[in-house]
Amino acid sequence: MTTVFPISGAQQSAPSAPAAPGADPASNALNQDTFLRLLVAQLKYQDPMHPADSTQFLTQTAQFTVVETLQRMEKSQAIAQSAGQVLTASAMIGRAATYSLTANGGTGTPTPTSVVAVRGSLPADAAVGTKAAATAHVFTTQGSKIPLALDFTRTASGWSVQASSNGAKLGQAVPISFDSTGDRTNNDVTIPASALDGIVGTAGNWPPTGIRLGFGSAGDPTRLRLGSGPATVAVAEQDGNDGQTATGVVTGVHLTTDGPQLVIGGHQIPYTSITDVQS
Repeated sequence: MTTVFPISGAQQSAPSAPAAPGADPASNALNQDTFLRLLVAQLKYQDPMHPADSTQFLTQTAQFTVVETLQRMEKSQAIAQSAGQVLTASAMIGRAATYSLTANGGTGTPTPTSVVAVRGSLPADAAVGTKAAATAHVFTTQGSKIPLALDFTRTASGWSVQASSNGAKLGQAVPISFDSTGDRTNNDVTIPASALDGIVGTAGNWPPTGIRLGFGSAGDPTRLRLGSGPATVAVAEQDGNDGQTATGVVTGVHLTTDGPQLVIGGHQIPYTSITDVQS
């Protein structure tokens, strides 16, 4: 704003307009109080020979009111959007979600599958020969997406699992034993890399240790075990990806200043990176 000298024949220094209170020096933020003080200062130090038009002041006040209203609406919308994101993110807990690996600066480098998490139950009173199945897609070191089928069969001594891909068996069926309470008595099963190499076009593109079928630890309430009713065995998640997207079960939500972060596979994934959620 132009400073106007008082009318006088003597030389005088220009009076300084007082600093407008209400503005935060650190953030330079302006609020309604600041604007009103600026108007008062402008009236006080205006050129008396060319006073400002009162209509101009009213126009400025109206414009400021509109801007302030829009700012309040924007803030309210931001709060509502944040609350909606938190509610939506919380509803994803326990569900499989697909998320982008490149949306937040990912390298796009594929990660081969080394663990397939199998959860659910197999019927305790099933007759010998009863079958159950679970399917998934796994990834090679090159990021190729390969179908994997796990066929469970009730045997005289328990159950067995046979891995296959596109109808071709991967190694031999491996027995799975359970105790009288329905908990497993043997370790997780591993599909060796040598068996995985039998999938056409994938030889040498698997982790050296193969793929482990993780059935869940003793403290995991979703662990594979014997139960009543029909089979519910299924693949919950696998730890490989093609470098572009990945899928995993949401196990928690963290609230940050950048928005909700979903916990998937031990990693914090931004809510905005989620591209799909299984029902």
